[in-house]
Amino acid sequence: MKKFLFCFVASICLAQAQNPIKTLDQKLEKVTVFLTGAAITRTAKTFVPIGKSELVFKGLSAQLDKQSIQLKAEGRFTVLSINHQSNYLNQNTKQESIGIIQAKKTDFEEKIKNENAMLSVFKQEEIMLSKNQDINGKTAILKAIDLKDAVDFHRARLTEVLLKQLEIRRTIEKLEAEIKKLNAQLTAESTSKDVSTSEVVVTVSAKEASNGTFTLNYFVGNAGWTPSYDLRVQDIAQPIELAYKANVYQYTGEDWRDIKLALSTANPKQSGTAPVLQNWLLGIKNDYSWYYNGQNSNGNQPLSQVYGIVKDLGGEAMPGVTVTLKGTSLGVVTDVNGYYSINIPPDVVARGILLKYSMVGYVNFEKNIYEALNDITLAEDQKTLQEVVVVGYGSQHKRSMTGTVIPEISADMGLASPKKAKSISLEVEETEAPTSKSFEIQTPYTILSDGKVYTVEIKNEEIPAQYQYYCLPKIDKDVFLTAKIIDWEQYNLLPGEASLYFEGTFLGKSNLDLSNRDTLNISLGRDKSLTVNRIRSKNFTQKQFIGSNKSENRGYEISIRNTRKQAVNLMIEDQFPVSKTKEVEVLDKEAPEANTQDETGRITWQLKLEPNKERKIGFKYTVKSPKKSNYEAD
Repeated sequence: MKKFLFCFVASICLAQAQNPIKTLDQKLEKVTVFLTGAAITRTAKTFVPIGKSELVFKGLSAQLDKQSIQLKAEGRFTVLSINHQSNYLNQNTKQESIGIIQAKKTDFEEKIKNENAMLSVFKQEEIMLSKNQDINGKTAILKAIDLKDAVDFHRARLTEVLLKQLEIRRTIEKLEAEIKKLNAQLTAESTSKDVSTSEVVVTVSAKEASNGTFTLNYFVGNAGWTPSYDLRVQDIAQPIELAYKANVYQYTGEDWRDIKLALSTANPKQSGTAPVLQNWLLGIKNDYSWYYNGQNSNGNQPLSQVYGIVKDLGGEAMPGVTVTLKGTSLGVVTDVNGYYSINIPPDVVARGILLKYSMVGYVNFEKNIYEALNDITLAEDQKTLQEVVVVGYGSQHKRSMTGTVIPEISADMGLASPKKAKSISLEVEETEAPTSKSFEIQTPYTILSDGKVYTVEIKNEEIPAQYQYYCLPKIDKDVFLTAKIIDWEQYNLLPGEASLYFEGTFLGKSNLDLSNRDTLNISLGRDKSLTVNRIRSKNFTQKQFIGSNKSENRGYEISIRNTRKQAVNLMIEDQFPVSKTKEVEVLDKEAPEANTQDETGRITWQLKLEPNKERKIGFKYTVKSPKKSNYEAD
C-alpha cells in the first residue's frame, strides 16, 4: 500500500514537472486608442523548458474582448493553445476595502440619528419654556426677588437650550460632510478598478530548451478620445496658430503607465458593412433605427454609451448637430442621417449625465440622460443668434497631408503669410490609412484607469488665413472679424471643440463643423476698433402723391472708420425692399460700388479701409404703391 501511494504521488509530481505553470514578466508596450475602445500590445520574454509549459499573462483587463486576442511567438517551440479566463482573486480585497468605508458611513449615519434625537429633545424644551413664560401674577402675587429669579432662570435656560441646538446642528453638518467624502470614496473604489481581472494562458511544447519572445494583442472597451483645438490669432497680418489636442479617457481596469500612445480616428465598434436599402411599405416605420441600434450592440455596461437620432419638428434627420457632454470637453457631431453616439466616462455617470444638443438656427436643448437610446427633436430658433460659430462653405476635396508645403499667397488676397509648422514639445508621427488616420505620440504617456480626461497635445500648426471684417449695420452696428481657411483638409482635422483667442483675449468656445466643406469660416467676435454708423439721408427722404399712387423716396448713408494701425478688408451688407405684387414697385435703386441681387435685394460692399481713415457709402430707392396700401418704404 505504501509503495502504491508513493508511486501515485511521484506520478503527480512528474506530471506537474512536465507541465509547469509560469507567470510571464510582461510589459505594456503600446496602446492604440480609437474613437471608441483601445487596442493593447503587451510583450514578454522568458525561458521555455523542454516539454509542455503553460505561460500566463496575468492582470489583464476584465473587459478584454476574447475574440480579439492575437499572439505572436518567436522561439524553438510550438504554441498548442491560447485560452482566456477570468481571475476573481482580488475581489475579496476590494470588497473588504468597500466594506470598511461602508462601516464608517454607517457609524456616521447612526451618530446623525442620535444628534437629531437630542435636537428634538431641546426643541421640545424650547417650546415648553416659551409656553411657560407668561408670569403675570393672576394666581399669586410674586415678590420682586422671586420674579427676578424666575426671569433669570428662564433667560439662562432658554439661552442654553438654543446654544445646544446650534451646537448639534454644527455637529450634524460635519457628520454629513464626512458622509459625502465617504460616498465619493465609494464611487472612486467602484469605478477605479474592476473586481476581477483576466488572464491569457498560452500552452507551448518544446523539444529543446530555448528563449522565447511573446507579443499579445487584444481589444478593450471603455476607452476613447475626442479632438479639441486652440485657435489663436495674434494679429490679422499673421497666420492662425492651431493647437491640435486629444482628450483621452479610459476605465478599462488597468493603468497605462509610460506607454507608447497612438491615436486613431477609426471606430472598431462600428460595423464596417455597408447598409442595404429595404422595401419601403407605407404605414411601417422607415427610419432604419434597427440599423443604428445594431451599431451599438457591443455589450457595453449600462450608460457607458449614449446614442440616438436628432430630427427637426418636421421629422427630418439633422446632420451637423453638436452633442456635448456638459461639464467635459467630450462631444460629437451627428452624421448625414442625424445619428450620434458618445461614450460616457464612469465619473460622469456617478454625478449624472447631461447632454447638450446645439445647432445654428435651432434652440439649444439639454437633457438628463437615464438610458442609452435618446432620440431628440430640435425646434427652430426665431431669434437672431449672436453666438460664436465655426462653419464652412463649398465642397470638400481630398488632398495629401503628409509633407505638405504651403505655397506663398499674395498679400493682395488678404491672406496672412504662411510659415512652416511650429516646433512642438511632443514628437508625433502622422500616418494615413485608406479609411482612417493615426497619430503616433513618440513621448511615453501615462493614462490611469479613472475615467478622467487626459489632454494629449498632438501637434501645432501655423495656418494661412484670409481675415474678413463683416458688418450688417441695419441690425447691429458692431463689426465682426472672421477668418477663412482654405484647403483645411491637409491638416487632418476632425469635428471637435475649439477654444478661440484673439490678440491674447479668450473669446469663448465653439465647435468645428467640417462636414463636406472646402473653406472653413471662423468667427473671432466683435472688434471695437472699427466703428460703423447708419443714418437715413435727409436729402433723399420724401413722400409724393400722384393720382391713385404714392411714391416714397428713401436713402441711407453708412460711415465707417478704421482706428487700427493697418488696413483691413471689410464686407458690409444691407438690402433693398423686394415686392411680391404688381401693385407695388421698387424703382430707382442705386448703390454705388456695391454688388446687388435683384431677387433678394441684398446689397454687398467689399471695401479696403486704410488705417485711421473714414469712408462713406450709401444707397437709395423709391417705392411706388397705391395710396391706400399699408406698404412701408423702410
